[in-house]
Amino acid sequence: MRSTPLRTKGLLEAASCAVVLALGISFAQTTSTQSQVVTLPVDRGPEGVAFDGVNIWIANSVGNTVTKLRASDEAYLGNFPVGNRPVAVAVSTSPPGSVSIWVANNRSNTLTKLRAFDGALLGTYPVGDGPSGLVYDCVNASIWVTNDRSNTVTRLRASDGANLGTFPVGKRPVGIAFDGTSIWVANQFSDSVTQLRALDGANLGTIPVGRKPFAVAFAGGYIWVANYVSKDVTKLLPSTGALFGTYAVGYGPAGFAFDGTYIWVANNGSSNVMKLDPNTGAVLGTFSVGRGPFGVVFDGTHIWVASFGSNSVSKL
Repeated sequence: MRSTPLRTKGLLEAASCAVVLALGISFAQTTSTQSQVVTLPVDRGPEGVAFDGVNIWIANSVGNTVTKLRASDEAYLGNFPVGNRPVAVAVSTSPPGSVSIWVANNRSNTLTKLRAFDGALLGTYPVGDGPSGLVYDCVNASIWVTNDRSNTVTRLRASDGANLGTFPVGKRPVGIAFDGTSIWVANQFSDSVTQLRALDGANLGTIPVGRKPFAVAFAGGYIWVANYVSKDVTKLLPSTGALFGTYAVGYGPAGFAFDGTYIWVANNGSSNVMKLDPNTGAVLGTFSVGRGPFGVVFDGTHIWVASFGSNSVSKL
């Protein structure tokens, strides 16, 4: 397990549009308890994780594959080769009626697009240097990717992979999220987040947060930032960037999920996930998972966590 990770994974529930969260519509409540944790082996170095509405997809950064599991019963549905060091995964639904899987290949400087139904390769697209984080903008039908070595984000048209622009942000951009209007980028080496207008990539401002922000998510109407070195999470109001709170979590917070009611945080250095009250930041539970957890996603019932050091995913 790496003590100081330098990039992030797909963090937003990919099968849902962020606008749903903005409207405060809840998914089915998760009832996870420690006794319900199921651990499943995957390929080497799992980091990113996403949900396509039926299946869980895991980006295996050492194995150079993505693994597909059926969420309902954990059935293994295949391993699919992608580029070099796949670290993030997201799901798009453009054009309408299609479901595609996008994978950020950090060392290939490309994105791979797969058909969700069968894992067939639909395309490979060049982006910036060091693609690290992915998010699907369901309003503008775009895929956004952070490029951690070129300090930029790239926007692609989800239907065909056309490059719609590259935009400068802070140093070492890793995590990325969409709030229904704006794109938010965690700049790990700038200790800040950058807000871009999703419509055209215009820079709307940069906001200081904690030390080494690694992941960012839109949850319950707020922007949440995981500060890896500060061992805390920051809560911001999207409309103004105003600070609403900073809350202590575990060592090396590196991933987020929102289940419609609670915030879930993967603590990479503590090998656990924490369940937070989004209103107060209070820790409501801590659950052990595999070593070095990164990506977290909610499937409508359960929380899934990808653990890099254990070559496994946990279902809570």
